Amino acid sequence: MENRKASYLIIALTKLLDGERLSAIEDAKNSNQYFCAIKNKGIELIEDKKPNLTNRGYHLERRLSPTGDNISRAKAYLNRLKRVV
Repeated sequence: MENRKASYLIIALTKLLDGERLSAIEDAKNSNQYFCAIKNKGIELIEDKKPNLTNRGYHLERRLSPTGDNISRAKAYLNRLKRVV
């Protein structure tokens, strides 16, 4: 189970470091928990509210804050996760 969580975090961090905007992580049942895990490591995510296409709600689209320190923290965390899997 822990390897699955690390795998989802690796997918998310890799995409964020590549400059992608994410609102969910493919195949993850609860993407919000993975974004929270990333933020709990001191990595800043910029969150924008985007309206849902099917109802009046919204979802959060997240991207990595582009500061040098933040990118360094994200890369370091990604490297630690890759050693776990």
